[in-house]
Amino acid sequence: MRKVLTLLIGISAVSLWADISFSGSPSTGMGGAGLAIVRNPGAQMYQNPALAAYVKGVRFGLGSFDFTTKGASLGNLIDDLEFRQGSIADLNTAAALLRKYAREDTRLIATGDIGLVLSGFAISAGAIVDARLLPNASLQNWARTSGDPNAIPADARGDIIAMGVASLPDITGAARFNFQGGELAVGARVRSLKVFYTHYFADQNALQNNQNALRAAELGTRDYLEFNTTSADLGFLWRAPDGTTSYAMVIENFIEPDLRIDATDRNGNNVRLKPFTRSVHLGVAMEVIGGGVWALDLIDVGNNAGRSEIRAGYEQRIGALVLRSGYASRTGWTAGIGIGGFNFAYSEEFPIQVSRMLNF
Repeated sequence: MRKVLTLLIGISAVSLWADISFSGSPSTGMGGAGLAIVRNPGAQMYQNPALAAYVKGVRFGLGSFDFTTKGASLGNLIDDLEFRQGSIADLNTAAALLRKYAREDTRLIATGDIGLVLSGFAISAGAIVDARLLPNASLQNWARTSGDPNAIPADARGDIIAMGVASLPDITGAARFNFQGGELAVGARVRSLKVFYTHYFADQNALQNNQNALRAAELGTRDYLEFNTTSADLGFLWRAPDGTTSYAMVIENFIEPDLRIDATDRNGNNVRLKPFTRSVHLGVAMEVIGGGVWALDLIDVGNNAGRSEIRAGYEQRIGALVLRSGYASRTGWTAGIGIGGFNFAYSEEFPIQVSRMLNF
């Protein structure tokens, strides 16, 4: 887990004020849409495993390395958080972090995938970190008004809750079948998952005197909880005979991990977390004259995972240059550019990648 997360963070080791995506899937620049796009299957297969069937020969598959934040800036968070196995902070630094980021809720998500693809078969590794700094209303009000360390209210509290998941490895297989009415690709991805969960909190005393934060009740005497589980995703892609229109369906967590975490929330109340939930996603893509392609995805149809949204995007090729733009109903506009096989994207907040959604 540590090596994977180090790679993710190392790629973004500069101070940035906006979210970024480096290389891999072009979908990030298209509002996250692209389940049915076949132009870059070595990257798109991380969202739809059926697309591995379109990879010819041996390819180095790189999924998007995405970093997105709410609240504090990405650059500050990367400077302050300590991405290590099981946690994002030590007990002796957690209270200071919570006091520094006390003005509002802050969330950081980092995700990425990397692997090798060989004509319909892939072996890869990936990770997602979802870290949240959660000051309560009293602490937020103090940070926005007084800010005096000696005047922190008695009911002030801040929580750090984080979950990290490493896929070590992912095994993907896919095949294509020809029909008179078109072509069907079917793919499956099996994930061997290592899950880390941690939860610290700081009360008035810890915040005011920079004392060690406290472990939440679910941790007991441990700094983090660790679990091993397995999941499987299914992907389907149907292409029209002329190859200009494609339709996709992805069933994320088709085999749903039997993982439940008895935890507490930011107020200390007991909750049962289920980080992996089966969800169905649908997509359509259409290539148009002049090198363009439109994409529309319906994410979490039926809202089973509480992530239902619409994503739409457009890509235009101009020689070796690729320009992209898109919109996701939950997170807003994105823009991207592709050149020389590398893809970069920008947004105020990126949509969470299909196959990397955590619910907690």
